[in-house]
Amino acid sequence: MNKRLVYTPVLKWKQGEQKALEELAPSIKQFLIPIIEIPPIDWDFENEVPKKSIDEHLSKVGESFERAWGIDKPIIVDLNYIESSDRLANGQHPLNLIVQEAAKRGINVIPATSTNRDQAYQHEVKLAHQQYNQGVCFRLKEEDFADLQSNIDALLLQNAVTPSQVDLVLDYEYVNPKEQVRTTMFLTGILNSLPYLNEWRNVILIGTSFPSDLSAVNSDSVDSIERAEWLIWKRLINSASIKITPSYGDYGISNPAPFDADPRFINMSANIRYTAEDKFIIFKGRMIKRYGGNQYYQLSSQVVSHPEFSGPNFSAGDYYIQEVANQNDGPGNATNWRKSGTNHHLTYVVSELSNLLSS
Repeated sequence: MNKRLVYTPVLKWKQGEQKALEELAPSIKQFLIPIIEIPPIDWDFENEVPKKSIDEHLSKVGESFERAWGIDKPIIVDLNYIESSDRLANGQHPLNLIVQEAAKRGINVIPATSTNRDQAYQHEVKLAHQQYNQGVCFRLKEEDFADLQSNIDALLLQNAVTPSQVDLVLDYEYVNPKEQVRTTMFLTGILNSLPYLNEWRNVILIGTSFPSDLSAVNSDSVDSIERAEWLIWKRLINSASIKITPSYGDYGISNPAPFDADPRFINMSANIRYTAEDKFIIFKGRMIKRYGGNQYYQLSSQVVSHPEFSGPNFSAGDYYIQEVANQNDGPGNATNWRKSGTNHHLTYVVSELSNLLSS
């Protein structure tokens, strides 16, 4: 088994996720190689136009990396939600700007690419590697798995890299907890058919069972969702039938799909997403528009009194939950709760991995 502790969470680069990373203990952060997804430009649904230019959208990205990450370890950055035709007013490619702005602040970026990126994007990935020598990330998804050899060879050629300079991500995205056995068998086949099997810098397996919404969870209830991605990974690394042991990655407490609904018509319920052993525990209230945000006082009390609460000293996220339960803080909004849930999740997974790999 690969005993090296590496954890790759995919983080949509919004305020909640940024704050979660900013407040993460350095002792936890050192084990992360996060994939930062630059979110799409918000859409003005009323006027049917983007709310910002690409220049405005990326104006503080370097500062946000420095503030939230701020350690001497690289991060993977993926522009998969930025339109391929977008350029800054001066003609600069968005990826070029991000890599440069990060480098100015001492943050090393590993650019992520995949088979569906255009030539201009692949060119920028190659330039970033040539200039900063951080390597690249190939992020392959299910549509790429059927022809792995030719897809990988094309990416190696386009980006002028060898496998030893590549973090290879096998991203199977959403997995239904009921399909764990099938998915495990499928991934075993993919891992064993990887070209250049032992040459990659890292091979990382990423997925999630977190649903795109919580409509299946009843209001005013405490329910759980199996962390199928974690169970699948554990099954794989303990299997004698795989030729390589991949590192673990997930989507935190999120679903891979971007949230692109019109916020004017969203009826979100108050909820706290709490990661525990082999599952996500969902503490769900009622619609915020009708019943208000003060529901979070009651929900946080339910978390604190739950037998799987990790305690206020476990993470900054857990401390926040305790403070809201005691009404010393809060009630908080969706961003606060994404921050606390994600901060707890990142801490919890590193703790799990540490225990598993040291046993």
